[in-house]
Amino acid sequence: MSVRTLSRRCAVLTAVVVAAALALPVGPAAARETDTSAKSFLSGIYQSYVGNSTQAAKGVALDSPEAVKRYFSHGLASVILEDGDAVARPGAGLVLGSDPFVGRDAWDIADLKIDVKEAGPAKAVGTVSFSNFGKPETVTVELMKVGTAWRVSEIKWGPLTLRGLYKTKWQAARPQAALDPATMK
Repeated sequence: MSVRTLSRRCAVLTAVVVAAALALPVGPAAARETDTSAKSFLSGIYQSYVGNSTQAAKGVALDSPEAVKRYFSHGLASVILEDGDAVARPGAGLVLGSDPFVGRDAWDIADLKIDVKEAGPAKAVGTVSFSNFGKPETVTVELMKVGTAWRVSEIKWGPLTLRGLYKTKWQAARPQAALDPATMK
């Protein structure tokens, strides 16, 4: 092999290595984008709640079906979206009148702590502790893995649960639906 051939191969190999290095994400932002842990998922949610809801801490916007599906499991996203659709009907109101991640419509969150325990290969439970308007609060978030991404499958604020609120609505609506002539066939 001649020196000229070896020199060309070396130049091509160097170009390939440089191109590959440039294609890799760099810095902490890239690390967050590629981190698929349950704790990273929950931290991404709750970091947007640190501070006051009337100022910079706006929380997570659940203003579209895509946004709801980005954070919640299929089953829970379906009932949340169905509840939003029901609001368009006369006399209907949202089951959840507050933010699902903090259980309140206003917040001033400080001292955020997130602890996540794996509960199987595709399940985890996060305990989110914080101070809200100076009072300690804890939210428990059940997570499930959908493909390679984590989604919320349940949220508990003390004795209340997100699914429990919707279950209460369904049970309350059942007798009324049976009496409604429009629903009878």
